[in-house]
Amino acid sequence: MSGVTIGPGKLAGKGVYAARAFKKGELVVPYNLKELSQAEFDALSEGEWEWTHTFWGRIYLFPEPARYVNNDASPNTYPDLDHMGDFAIRDIMQGEAITINDKIELQNELDTFLEAYEQVANSRDFSNVAPFIAEDATFWFTDGQFNGKTAIREAFEATWAHIQDEVYTISNMQWVACSYWVSACTYTFKSDGMVDGKRQVYEGYGTNVVRRIGGRWRVVHEHLSKPTP
Repeated sequence: MSGVTIGPGKLAGKGVYAARAFKKGELVVPYNLKELSQAEFDALSEGEWEWTHTFWGRIYLFPEPARYVNNDASPNTYPDLDHMGDFAIRDIMQGEAITINDKIELQNELDTFLEAYEQVANSRDFSNVAPFIAEDATFWFTDGQFNGKTAIREAFEATWAHIQDEVYTISNMQWVACSYWVSACTYTFKSDGMVDGKRQVYEGYGTNVVRRIGGRWRVVHEHLSKPTP
């Protein structure tokens, strides 16, 4: 824990403090994340799951001291997922509490979930898609309603069989509701592929509701609709 110490705070009674001064832009708290399998997450001791986050559809355990960085309305660090650490957004004095805006952390979870969901949809292999979908999910596609993962799998595979060499993209995402347990977003989607030897491009609007289940975000409802004429 070079440069920081653990002291009293709001996360399990703990917080993180600067053991020395930090300059703006300097790495204050590295993440050193440990990726967990579903079995490893399920085997965590009581309360240990609280220190996990999910990025790109995978579960990560935050070690000390990163797990104890408290939330604040005027934080002094920025949670930079690309560079795996909390970076000073201003000069920080020795002894000062290290804080973040945890809404950014949640936003990182949700944005990377959709990024990974788009990637697995393009894999054309439902075993890659399955971990992103709840067992009791309901999907409304332009050709009908599908309840439960078995029916949803059949719908995905029928689409892949019908559209060859498809590239599916999601854009213009807007998270209209965000919380630790349930969130919802709207977006536009585009399907570009070959049908009966001819190129077909199809665009429309999507709405997804995701819920945190077993340490991961999973789609519980998806609604794809045709654009309004």
